[in-house]
Amino acid sequence: MIDWILNFQFSSLLGLLLYWLPLSLCAYGYTLRTWINYRTDIKRRNNYAKGYVPTDTLGSLIGRALVTVLPIANLWAAVFSVAPDVFGRFFKWVNRLFNQPLVPKRRNAEDQ
Repeated sequence: MIDWILNFQFSSLLGLLLYWLPLSLCAYGYTLRTWINYRTDIKRRNNYAKGYVPTDTLGSLIGRALVTVLPIANLWAAVFSVAPDVFGRFFKWVNRLFNQPLVPKRRNAEDQ
């Protein structure tokens, strides 16, 4: 067991799952989030000229880019930040599709 730990090497599959898959998910999710925020900011800026506060700044874009390429950070962000937003519609669709109670409603005495 200790020999396995000391001689551990990343295989291509492990590298794919722990770095490249979260990187691509973060890149897609953060690009989508930035585009949605951009479109929302344009509408808000036109409607509220005096009280407009931007959603995204240059610092938030740089932060998202760093989180996307850093190895542990992109895994963390992919699991807790991007995936719930990106796959939220899918989970809601599955929930509506299989929306059946585990314990059915009690039957009335009249039904028996």
